[in-house]
Amino acid sequence: MDRRDLARSETSPAARTGAARLIPAVVAASFSSLGNRNFRYLWYGQVGAATAMHADLVARSWLVFELTGSSLAVAGVNLARAAPMLAIGLFGGVAADRWDRKRILLIIQVWSLLLNAAMAIIVIGGWIEMWHVYLLAFLLGSGMAMNQPVRTSIIPQLIPRDRLLNAVSLNSIAINSTRLIGPAIVGVVIAAWGVGPAYVWSTIAYGIVIWTTTRIAIPAVNPAGKIGSMVGQMMEGFRYIATNRLVLTLVLLGLGPLAVGFSHQTLLPALVVDELGRNAAIMGFIMAVGGIGGIAGGFYMASRVDLRRKGMIMLGSATAYGVALLLFAGVSMVVMVFPLIIAIGVSQTVFRSANTTTLLEITPDHMRGRIVSATLLDTALAPVAGIIAGAVADRAGVPYAYLTLGGMCLAIVVLALLAYPRLRKI
Repeated sequence: MDRRDLARSETSPAARTGAARLIPAVVAASFSSLGNRNFRYLWYGQVGAATAMHADLVARSWLVFELTGSSLAVAGVNLARAAPMLAIGLFGGVAADRWDRKRILLIIQVWSLLLNAAMAIIVIGGWIEMWHVYLLAFLLGSGMAMNQPVRTSIIPQLIPRDRLLNAVSLNSIAINSTRLIGPAIVGVVIAAWGVGPAYVWSTIAYGIVIWTTTRIAIPAVNPAGKIGSMVGQMMEGFRYIATNRLVLTLVLLGLGPLAVGFSHQTLLPALVVDELGRNAAIMGFIMAVGGIGGIAGGFYMASRVDLRRKGMIMLGSATAYGVALLLFAGVSMVVMVFPLIIAIGVSQTVFRSANTTTLLEITPDHMRGRIVSATLLDTALAPVAGIIAGAVADRAGVPYAYLTLGGMCLAIVVLALLAYPRLRKI
């Protein structure tokens, strides 16, 4: 029995025994990829890494706003974390195509654990200064630049093609389920005891990720991925994107919800404090509510056996994201935030699942790491859009910053359609 037949047998209805038979078929289908032991441990690691990421996002944003009172400063620190992804992100993709991915993941996760532990010690000890925040954000970003290309490029080697959408969607569910609970808890912790304990939690989470990674059996890299120098392989990735119009358009379209749209989190501290008159606990709760939308979108995508018209789904979800950002400009009460943040969560998860699955399907095995890393450049550019939004918020007010981001997001959708009109038919 080969790898793909084994993966199918692990998740077939006949393989479901005991209590598993009591689970509705549609729910079981949504989690079918978790029947694969290796993917299950990879997914557990994604849950742990996402838990640490969300704790850091809430803690870092609140800490910087507390120290400076500036949305622009929050965006600046987020840019420091994203800078390594812009500088070395594609090398992370090359590494994923070239070297032992399990060893790379373990090195990255030990690195991240140590940095979060250092941040916890500095904050709890009362020695924190802005340069500490900038430096550690930059160093954490260096690990992130390598982590996600490696982690995502492994999925097609563990899961058969007909379950690829399910596996990618489950990754989104992992991120959003921790987003549902984690930020709310971290926000309460910060409000009660300060930022330091949030970094203690991140440190513990990375310890769990390290353990799950040791349990994964990852296939060897494709020999074609080892041919040539690292720089040459990176340029090969650029050439592939530049000459494949569909791939180029998919990466461009991702700039909307994954870069411009995602940067709206830079504005949350100012929205909560200046516009709504609330505290860190409310900010964490707002981010958690957004996770409800992300989970709903993830379950919808994970339950699909054959997703058609992926192009229209991507265009529709990116457009919905932009419209939701425009509507944020009219928010004056906390209750008005919740439907919009849920809509944003649904839109981003649906878009990311469709976008990533399409790219993994059309990209050769030996280049998947590089192409995934190119899409992560979209996320890395979020702080650049955040700088723009932060500057607008500081000068003209938070509502105008949301209008700016929403307009940029919708403009990118139009540009993608102009660049590749057939996108609607894929």
